[in-house]
Amino acid sequence: MSGSNLAEKHVPEIDEEESALTRTSLTLMEVIALIVGTNIGAGVLSLAYGTKNAGWPVLLFWILLTGTLTTIMMLYVAETTLRTRKDLQLSGLTAKYVGKTGSWIMFISVAINALGAMTAYASGSGEVLSELFNLPPFVGSLLFFIPAAGVIWLGLKVAGISGRVVTIGMLVLVAILVIASIVGPKIQAEFILYTDLKFAIPVFSLVVFSFLAQYIVPELARGYATDSKKDIKNLPKAIIFGMLITGFLLALIPFAALGIIGPDDMTEVVTIAWADALGQWAFFIANGFALLAMLTSFWGIGQSFMTNIIDQFKFTSEWDIKSRLISVGVVTITP
Repeated sequence: MSGSNLAEKHVPEIDEEESALTRTSLTLMEVIALIVGTNIGAGVLSLAYGTKNAGWPVLLFWILLTGTLTTIMMLYVAETTLRTRKDLQLSGLTAKYVGKTGSWIMFISVAINALGAMTAYASGSGEVLSELFNLPPFVGSLLFFIPAAGVIWLGLKVAGISGRVVTIGMLVLVAILVIASIVGPKIQAEFILYTDLKFAIPVFSLVVFSFLAQYIVPELARGYATDSKKDIKNLPKAIIFGMLITGFLLALIPFAALGIIGPDDMTEVVTIAWADALGQWAFFIANGFALLAMLTSFWGIGQSFMTNIIDQFKFTSEWDIKSRLISVGVVTITP
């Protein structure tokens, strides 16, 4: 068989069927913000507590290893998505390249991770708003869902713009807390430079949970599914930069918090002990950071889960009112 015939034989079929998902345009900064905002959520708030027995060097090792492998996987998914003519989510891509059984396994996996994470955000946000404004936690959760559900309803572009603004605010609050930890109580080396490998596996589990942005890659690719080669090349750049920033924050926040608090006094939610160690002024900043972290992560995971529902159940269009009410309702009301 000639080389040309071989080449023709291995050209993938192009799916000309119109997608239910609408293409939009995301900037490089918006994609980076969505990656960072999705990753920095409930996971980072519990990393310091989960690390206190194993030691910060163990955490750093898992961040480097897991972050590298997750980034490579995200790049594979990005290329697959961009090389598929029809806009699909993870479940749709799995159906196309693996089969229907695989697509249901993938969809269930996405649903379990998304609903688990968003339920944590619903509960956590209620507690934070309860602390800040002396509200019942349930009322706090309902208040959280107004911007959380509203942005998801308005779509990917609004999620990108909102994510960029809120992520920048979140990074500013983190910077204030870290700088205050360094120049204020001072970071103690003995609180950081110890290891106990018996507790290494729980830390690994928390780090894996923190890299939630791996689920939103097809959603990000939809924002780059244009005819511009320059725009398409921005997606792998955004993934790499977003994951580098994520890894830095996942290491930095437990470093600063553990460094001034110590393992014995660390709380399950890092911002509680962190604010106590820094003083009363840090209470609002630490809780504000926690609230913004959960909000940005909810937007990324919720937007991706919503479009996975549309894709998996073959809705005619993501902007059909009935389809959108069902999918957004599952995403927001269930948690």
